[in-house]
Amino acid sequence: MLTKLFIPKLGMTMEKATVAEWRYRQGDRVEKDAPVLVIDTEKVANEIEAPVAGKLVIVAAVGDEVPCGEVVGYIAETEEEYAQALKGGAGSASTAPAAAETGGGEPVPAAAPAASAAPCACAGERVKISPLARRMAAEQGIDPGSIAGSGPGGRIVRKDVEAATSRPVSAAVPAVAPVPVEGERQLRSQSPCKAAVPAFGKSAKAVLSLKGIRKVISEHMQHSHSVSAPVSVLSEVDMTQMIALRERLNEKLAPAGPGITYTDLFVMAAARALKRTPIMNSSLIGNEILLWDEVNIGFAVSTRMEDGNNALVVPVIHNADRLTLREISARRKDLMERARAGKLSVDETSGGTFTITNTGTLGPVWHVQTPVINQPEAAILGTASIVDRPAIVDGAIAIRPIMPVSITFDHRIMDGAPPGEFLGHLHEMLTDPQMMLV
Repeated sequence: MLTKLFIPKLGMTMEKATVAEWRYRQGDRVEKDAPVLVIDTEKVANEIEAPVAGKLVIVAAVGDEVPCGEVVGYIAETEEEYAQALKGGAGSASTAPAAAETGGGEPVPAAAPAASAAPCACAGERVKISPLARRMAAEQGIDPGSIAGSGPGGRIVRKDVEAATSRPVSAAVPAVAPVPVEGERQLRSQSPCKAAVPAFGKSAKAVLSLKGIRKVISEHMQHSHSVSAPVSVLSEVDMTQMIALRERLNEKLAPAGPGITYTDLFVMAAARALKRTPIMNSSLIGNEILLWDEVNIGFAVSTRMEDGNNALVVPVIHNADRLTLREISARRKDLMERARAGKLSVDETSGGTFTITNTGTLGPVWHVQTPVINQPEAAILGTASIVDRPAIVDGAIAIRPIMPVSITFDHRIMDGAPPGEFLGHLHEMLTDPQMMLV
C-alpha cells in the first residue's frame, strides 16, 4: 500500500512548514524509521521519519511552504504502487507526486524510465509547474507555458527551467530587462566553492544560498518591518549593584550547579517590569490589541548551521513572571543547550509575548542596537556589553560599569510613554536589584 508522508502539526500554533531537505532521492529505498525529510518551522528544523519501508515518492519540492496535514510524499511498498504514484494515481491533483530537488539543489531523477518531455502548454491551459520552478521562471522572465515539462505528468521542474535559460533569448524575455540580469544568472549558477565570478560589475568570491532556517529568519525580519511601526528608545544602566549581586549569588550557587547569568537576571527583571506595564506585553491582532495574561519571554540564541553560518533561534520561557531566579536559570540553560543541538520543539519557540536579545556576549565593546520586533509581539529589549565608562556619581565624575539598553516598540500599539515607564522600572531593578522583590 501507499503510505502518506505529510506535514505534522508539531505545536499548537504551527500552521505550515517549509520543505528544507529530502534525505533520499526520488525512487530510493528507505527503511522504516529512517529520517527521510527535514522541515523548517518557526526557526526550528525537524526530521520526519519514514513510517514504513519502501520506495520514496516525492511530491513537494525543497523550498515549498506546505500547510499542516498536507501530503508531501509517499512510501510505496511495491513496484506497482511506485509506478502508479509516479503516474499521478496516488491522490488528487493537489497532492499528485511531482519531481523535486534535494537539499543540495540538484535535480532528483525518477527511478522509472522517463517518458518523453511533455509538449508546451497551449493558450488557456493550466501549466503544471513546481513552486520552485515557477519562482525560477519568474526571476528569469520566462513564460512557463513555453517550457516543456519532463516531470511526472508533464510537470515543469527545476531542470526544465535551467535548460530554458540556456536557450537564445526569445520574446518571452522582456526587451527592457536590465543589463545585470545575465550577470545575476551567472552568479546564481556558481557553486560557493568556485572561483570569483563577475556580477553587476563586481567580483563575488562566494555564493551563499538563502534557504532553510536562514531564509525563514530573513522572511520573519522583513515581515516584522512591513507590518509594524518600529521605534527604538536607547538608555544606559549603571550595573555596579547587579554585578555585585551576581557575584554573591554565584558564590552560593556555583557549588550546586551552573551559575546565574546576566540573561537570567534580565529575564526576571523584564518579567516584573512587564507586569507593571501591561501594554508592553501585548499584540495587535487584526483591529484588536490583546493584553496577554501570561508573560512568556523569548531569548535570542545564536546557533551554528551545517553550512558554518550562524542562525538565530528564540526559545521561550513560559510564565517567566511566576518563576524564581533559579527556575528561570535552569529553564534557560536547558532551552539554550537544546537549541544549539537542534532539539527544540515548536511549542518551545512559540507563544512568546516579549523578547530579550543580549549581545553582551559578543565582546567587550561599547555598542547600542535597535533590535527587530519578534512578531506579533509589541516590543523587544536589547542589552549589550558592560563597559567601564565615565559617569556622574554624587556630583562627581567616576568610572562605572555601564550597560546600554534599548527598546524597540510598535508605535501602532502605544506611544512613547509605556516604553519610558517600562525602562524606568527596569532601570530601578537593575541599579537596585532588591526592587525585584517588591
